[in-house]
Amino acid sequence: MDRNWRVLLIAGVISLCSAQFVFASYSLGDSGDAVKDLQRRLTQAGCLVRADGRFNETTVSAVKKFQKKHNLDVDGVVGPVTYKALTGKTLKSKKHSSARKNKMSPGGIGIDDVSVSWHKPGKLAPRVQAIMEEAKKYVGVPYRFGGMTPSGFDCSGFIHYVFNKKGILLPRAADEQFGRGERVSVNRLEPGDLVFFSTYESGVSHSGLYLGDGYFISATSSCGVAVATMKNGYWHDRYVGAKRVL
Repeated sequence: MDRNWRVLLIAGVISLCSAQFVFASYSLGDSGDAVKDLQRRLTQAGCLVRADGRFNETTVSAVKKFQKKHNLDVDGVVGPVTYKALTGKTLKSKKHSSARKNKMSPGGIGIDDVSVSWHKPGKLAPRVQAIMEEAKKYVGVPYRFGGMTPSGFDCSGFIHYVFNKKGILLPRAADEQFGRGERVSVNRLEPGDLVFFSTYESGVSHSGLYLGDGYFISATSSCGVAVATMKNGYWHDRYVGAKRVL
């Protein structure tokens, strides 16, 4: 792919995946009574899922099943169209925009904006450059739970595959990947570091590759392999930590 087109594609994916947290929707990592109600409605519609109030991978699968049955766009996200089909109601705006909050949560999850300083990447070491280029090849590859190949990745499967392609063997699971390498603070983040997040359960449940200046690449259920920001919004609020393995 031509470099300019690749840049445009990545920029477009960043915009798309940032927008999903500005416009009203329910997706992987959300929780609460509203999610529990959606889960009950999914079960009533024949898409069985436990009503525990956590929008986890099982809920994503149930939403996709519902969307497929009703000839909707299959993305695993309950946006306005899916919500209307499922509940018969119009989805109201959620307070889940990039300006939602700007400090670390009491549980230690999230980024403390008072002390953070983002840095644009400088010249990269050849090993880091190779990892970055390998990861960006797969922008747009769809999400697949348990996926470890270019036909479909989940988050840790993507990281495992990219590093393995360059001769670096990492564990398969995100929480096990978090156990490797040197822990680094947000202010010391460098391209090639692994970044970790808490999404559908407590503790580490999502991993990605840091690109620099507050951006990272990972495989998500809503966008597949995509670039997203940690500077604000969803990932900002669910950040757990980072490890340096290169």
